[in-house]
Amino acid sequence: MVALFAAALAWLLWPFFTPDMTAYLIPWLETIRERGVTEAFERPFSNYMPSYLYLLALVSPLTAWFDPMSVIKLLSVAGTIALALAMHRLLGALGVARRAHWAALVVALPSVAFNALLLGQCDAIYVAACVMAVAMAVERRHIAMFIWCGVAVAFKAQAILVAPFFLAIAIQRRVPLVEWFAAPAALLALMAPALLAGWPPADLATVYFRQAGTFGNDIARNAPNIWSLAGMIAPEFAPRLFGLALASALGAAAWFIAKMQIVRLDNVGLVGMAALAALLTAGLLPRMHERYFLLADMLIFAFAVARGTRPAFALAGLVQIGSFAAISGYLGLGAPMVAIGALCMIAATWIAARPLAVPNANDNPPTGRNPRPAVLRPGFRYDIEQRLSFRGSGE
Repeated sequence: MVALFAAALAWLLWPFFTPDMTAYLIPWLETIRERGVTEAFERPFSNYMPSYLYLLALVSPLTAWFDPMSVIKLLSVAGTIALALAMHRLLGALGVARRAHWAALVVALPSVAFNALLLGQCDAIYVAACVMAVAMAVERRHIAMFIWCGVAVAFKAQAILVAPFFLAIAIQRRVPLVEWFAAPAALLALMAPALLAGWPPADLATVYFRQAGTFGNDIARNAPNIWSLAGMIAPEFAPRLFGLALASALGAAAWFIAKMQIVRLDNVGLVGMAALAALLTAGLLPRMHERYFLLADMLIFAFAVARGTRPAFALAGLVQIGSFAAISGYLGLGAPMVAIGALCMIAATWIAARPLAVPNANDNPPTGRNPRPAVLRPGFRYDIEQRLSFRGSGE
């Protein structure tokens, strides 16, 4: 059924293209074809990191049989398959039964399918690397975790949206600082081929800074977050909130890292916290786009599958609706859809954050053989564990 649904979506969406396809992706592929792989990388021809361009070069011979747009979308489909395999790995680390069936479902999720089959974007590739990094965090393989983090950043800067989670894990578990350098080492390793071909180091070092200024002073671009709502309500004033947005995101990240040091979570709860990190940063950082919640989509999906409760699946559905509504707004359905997406995503973020915002009434019970039971504050009802079951057995 999943295969049939995915095939139907491909048949429906494949002929369509977006402005990004004609303005960026197809010209990059044509540059590689015209110059040849070696000569193409001698000088900058893209505002993406070279990692994605390597893959474009790898599939460029397919243009002898397919049109350029189809070749680019085929690469995006391959990235989606990689994402499904990464989800299978993460669900395996969480001990989920029938994980192959759940991982296959990833390719049919609306936000994933539209990203590959319509937009032709490579977001699934960096999200797959982030999902693998979370799997390594669950298994306590910290060097591998940092390597996958470096790979993710090498494809897309949006990988840093989940950075507070990995930083919190590294601090909480006292991971040796030398192991942290596995992330920049992986990033540099992927940059090396372009550097050796002649790509200027200064250009590589500033790619993401130049990307940030692509759309001028817009505080958000169809992103399902609070700043898109602000832009709808006060379009002239909203760009002035850039500093507030940045400070809010940094403050939320610091709060998240600090709270992660004192909560007790099982492995499934850890994945929920990784999803929360992506929701917080994408929800509060300025200049976010509609596609930047794909990572949160996947992590909250893995959390819901592993937890297996109705509230967890409801939370995952809320995030998926929010993400897809924003994409629909970008595709022409306008600001109302983006606003609906923003409201869904804000509600999902609040629900996911409650295990951190409302901790146990007694996180540090007295020591001894028979510690006194926790006494709840008057009027305080703690039912997060029953409703969302984020908290574990105290691993």
